[in-house]
Amino acid sequence: MLYSAIQMVQRVAFLICGVMTVLVGRVYGGLRSLLTTPKMPWSPFSYTLLAVGVIAVGISLLPTAWVQAISKNPNELQRFRSAPIRFLSIFAALGLLLAAVLAFLPPSLAQPPIPLVYSLCPACVVTATVDPSLGTALLLLAPLNALVCGAVGGVIGTAVILVRR
Repeated sequence: MLYSAIQMVQRVAFLICGVMTVLVGRVYGGLRSLLTTPKMPWSPFSYTLLAVGVIAVGISLLPTAWVQAISKNPNELQRFRSAPIRFLSIFAALGLLLAAVLAFLPPSLAQPPIPLVYSLCPACVVTATVDPSLGTALLLLAPLNALVCGAVGGVIGTAVILVRR
């Protein structure tokens, strides 16, 4: 009973991270048509985030029977179920921390290239549509970035397990 509840929480985490990643990818897609600047390639960000989001949603919707069919050994099955959520958690924590650090970094101190900022903090694209204040960064961008990075981590964790197999 407890194990199925944990598994459901993991699936919901993948689903939420995947949906938010798709939504952030759509923001990049909208900016691609609105802001055509030679310094910022919007398309790779948009397509990558959309693909990662769709894969994360797909992972969350995989039937349990398919996951059990992937591995016959119970220890391997446990490792398959726990590794992607560990990757998701680690990447989400790093994404939250990175967005918070970037929020505290004064623009006059360092002026990194815009593609680098959006690579490290994909949710920072929302600052094009909302106030980029410290409060907004900590309450909106950091959690949103954690969800996007969590989806990336979950997809990478799943890929690592499948490649090892």
